[in-house]
Amino acid sequence: MVVSALTFSVGSGCEGKTGEDGTDTENATESGVPTAGGPTDGSGTTNPATTEQGTMDGGSTDPTVAQTDGPADTTDTTDTTEGTTTGNPGQPIDCGGTVWACGNGLDDDGDGFIDLFDPECTGPCDDDEGSFQTGLPGDNMDCRQDCFFDGNSGQGDDGCLWDLRCDPANPGADINCEYTGGNNCNNQPPNQEQGCLDFCEPFVPPGCDCFGCCEVQTDEGSVWIFLNSSPDCALDNLDACSECTPQIEDCGNPCVPEECEICFGETEPPEGCGGVSCPGDMACAMTSDCPTDYFCYLGCCYPPPPG
Repeated sequence: MVVSALTFSVGSGCEGKTGEDGTDTENATESGVPTAGGPTDGSGTTNPATTEQGTMDGGSTDPTVAQTDGPADTTDTTDTTEGTTTGNPGQPIDCGGTVWACGNGLDDDGDGFIDLFDPECTGPCDDDEGSFQTGLPGDNMDCRQDCFFDGNSGQGDDGCLWDLRCDPANPGADINCEYTGGNNCNNQPPNQEQGCLDFCEPFVPPGCDCFGCCEVQTDEGSVWIFLNSSPDCALDNLDACSECTPQIEDCGNPCVPEECEICFGETEPPEGCGGVSCPGDMACAMTSDCPTDYFCYLGCCYPPPPG
């Protein structure tokens, strides 16, 4: 199965698309926070030609090559020691007081993408840039799953609950949680409690449910994969991933590329978008664009996870 990691289906009516002069017509903010179309030039004006992920609407189409427009930025945000890299956040991003691989400012797996610009990183609470597993000891390794993206395992703090043994796609087979079905699953509440939604959904990337079942695009179409599949489950090895049945209608964050969102597993918005559509209009090009303790991921500012 071959992944088309940088291929997007272009929808109509994108929010934040560029006008005829190439400027972002809908994603500028009063606060001057730049959209993922580029950092500011010091006056709060977005420069769509300069981003850490490469040019989004003009110039080079190589997402690993940053473009410049105007005076050179004195901040070093790339590491060219062993080739061009993308997305150095410029500062460590911690998860509940601990800095893991997806927040340490390094390209740990050597794929040219640093930390949260790496498609295999699910957030700062992730210690494995080379696969979709988080690599955290004991994280989400039981049959009864809680919020996958909060950086800890257990239902004590989030009120979320999903039993892998109730998924007929059998994503829990590799962790001794094979599908059973039966009365235990039939008697489960049909929806997650509001407390789960309020706690978990703000951390969930576009295209994922709250329990680590995410949609990724391939040359043959989209597929839903369980992020905690085998250690070999990665964007370039989806055959090693277990498929799953999304619970996104009960708890999750659907991705709508037609609205200029960057979907999970992607590195830039759909072609023709001058910026990224984000909750609360909090688009970003790097973590320093976000409020204190927030982090930049998939072009949007996310609240700090509890860890």
